[in-house]
Amino acid sequence: MAFTPETLIPSLRERIHALIDAEYAASLPTTMPGMTVYDGVRVPELRDLAGSLRREQELKIPDWILYLNHVFPTHHRELILVGLYGLDGRTGDLDDLFGEKLSGWARHLDNWETTDNLAIAAGPWVADDLSRIGYLESWAVRGESLWKKRLAAASTVYLARAGKGNTHASLRVLRHLMTAEQPEIKKAVGWAIRSQDDDEAVERFLAWWAPRISRGLLTDCAKKLPEESRERLQQLAHEET
Repeated sequence: MAFTPETLIPSLRERIHALIDAEYAASLPTTMPGMTVYDGVRVPELRDLAGSLRREQELKIPDWILYLNHVFPTHHRELILVGLYGLDGRTGDLDDLFGEKLSGWARHLDNWETTDNLAIAAGPWVADDLSRIGYLESWAVRGESLWKKRLAAASTVYLARAGKGNTHASLRVLRHLMTAEQPEIKKAVGWAIRSQDDDEAVERFLAWWAPRISRGLLTDCAKKLPEESRERLQQLAHEET
């Protein structure tokens, strides 16, 4: 029998309900502001649940994509994360239509946790064909929400992890977000730039931005650069003030 999300989701909800941690649930509005629908199950339990479903139902990548099509519009944290953990970043071999799936799912993002987990799917998919970088640039420039813009930044973290030589592509995306005011985006930008593996390219990029962004963001972005690089960047920032 072919897999259908409609037959899986009711029993999955029951399994999720059995794993609820009331204390953890009470903390979620503070730790993940913006989240609208959640039960309060910790991440390790959700990962284990996704693994169990993969084995029990023999779910393949197309099945997880079909499942995610159904659960993203619900905004339900646990249902979404189970699907993303089932997908597990195994997206490199998917065709270009997957970009449209990602863009559609991203319209339903409402917190940093599901955003950053969706980035785990987006980054390797772009790394498989760098012509797809236009998707990330589009999210950065025209994203309907701060979460879609954060997705663009966070995806470059996993683009970098997917293989060396992707720094220049990542910086093409991040240049559109350097002056964002929202803390959720600024934190993701700092994280993304620190994740790049070409220190020389990162320093050149930050040298141009040094007098144009806040000292705090510059410091955050440059944390993993050599000390002499950080000193040069701070001097450039100081000279323009």
